[in-house]
Amino acid sequence: MKKAAKIISIFLALFLTTTLYAQTKRYEIKSGIVEYKIEGGGSIFGFATKTTGTAKLYFKEWGNIELRQSDEKNIAMGKTTIKHDLTKIDHGTIYTVEDEDKIIIKSDIDMLKQMDKKGKNISAMGKDMMKQMGGKKIGNGKILGYNCEIWEMMGSKIWIYKGVALKTEANIMGFKHLEVATSAKFNTSIPKKIFNLPNYPIKTINDMIKENASPKQPTPQQMEQMQKMMENLGNMFNQKK
Repeated sequence: MKKAAKIISIFLALFLTTTLYAQTKRYEIKSGIVEYKIEGGGSIFGFATKTTGTAKLYFKEWGNIELRQSDEKNIAMGKTTIKHDLTKIDHGTIYTVEDEDKIIIKSDIDMLKQMDKKGKNISAMGKDMMKQMGGKKIGNGKILGYNCEIWEMMGSKIWIYKGVALKTEANIMGFKHLEVATSAKFNTSIPKKIFNLPNYPIKTINDMIKENASPKQPTPQQMEQMQKMMENLGNMFNQKK
């Protein structure tokens, strides 16, 4: 289940990168360090969930080299889990670190690679693609004193400063997610070692799909959680009768 969720998250990252920031200069800023606060939560089958955490974004070369790391604490069904994510973008290739399995998942974005080779800048196309998918600019606002464009798309609002998202609000199927910058430094020097990744084997998305093709039996703990969900669901229907 965790591997399947990771594959979905990678495809989502690919989608966001190729639509919102599809350009040789991914950002209109040469380099930056942004720190974020993360909050969220909701309810599923009567069980409350809560998420808290932090994230850091480092980028240079106008965003063509970028590293993002986040640490989140999730509380669901009385169980607390800690999640650490580390993702790097390097000239059109996304590297997602999977610490639990000690591997790195590699995903190439052909469009970005071609734009990088030709030296093209298609930032306007990125906004056009957002509009075609129902996104729209709804106003302007300030985050940490920076003037941002506010875009609305697919149940989310994003505050964007020169291509960099400083705030994201999402409310999808009753689950809320907030990520807002608490500090931001732009056009600053960043040590080269910041962009280093662990020395893990590198695999592609196709490798992950093949490995995930044969389903595994759920653990006893997963079975117990599923049973509780079904009991709560049954109680919900009984109350409606």
